[in-house]
Amino acid sequence: MGLFSFGKKDKQSYYLDNIIEAQKEHGPRKFLRPTDNEIDRLKVGDEVRLFFVFNFKTDDGCRAERMWVEITDISKDGFKGRLTNTPVYIKDISKGDIVGFLRENIATVTVKLNFDIKKKALISKRAIEKAEVNWALKDEPNNADDSGWQLFYGNEDDDYNSDASNITIVTLEYAMSIEPHLEEVFSSDHNAFDWNEEEMKFIEVHNGIIIS
Repeated sequence: MGLFSFGKKDKQSYYLDNIIEAQKEHGPRKFLRPTDNEIDRLKVGDEVRLFFVFNFKTDDGCRAERMWVEITDISKDGFKGRLTNTPVYIKDISKGDIVGFLRENIATVTVKLNFDIKKKALISKRAIEKAEVNWALKDEPNNADDSGWQLFYGNEDDDYNSDASNITIVTLEYAMSIEPHLEEVFSSDHNAFDWNEEEMKFIEVHNGIIIS
């Protein structure tokens, strides 16, 4: 097993995102992070999620893999942990490798996803261009790879949506890289959500009525 120290940008095909700086730059809607108290309470055996940002381009535009690491060591200099995911894009790190990271690299603490991030969703190109999803609707999946989710910026009309060239297919992982709060949507059993700017979260929609 290799030791990868903090994802140095000039040495590897990836680096670990600084979630604190990313949140300052992009705002809390785009980059969620745990509280300092949650990080202070971490112990050996807990799992955290890190963003492994690529030093290369992908055909589908994905910029990072969000992967879980089980903490094996905590010191004043930072953390070490064992990668528990198998990378899809990154080739110079494998499941079981030891990763070094800092508290500012921690994006999520010990929360397990109940959906497959590699499943596909339909998304309007306007949502991708704006890097924002404000409306999410789930229909019956068309095949085993389809999640059923359809994602929109929010002001697309019927003419826009009826033009197939305005819609593309992405993984749920890619969709969350645009809109991190979609994790709450994809984890839900409900099938329609609208973004509420005041509450800074997605709100369930029932029969066309938003339920806060």
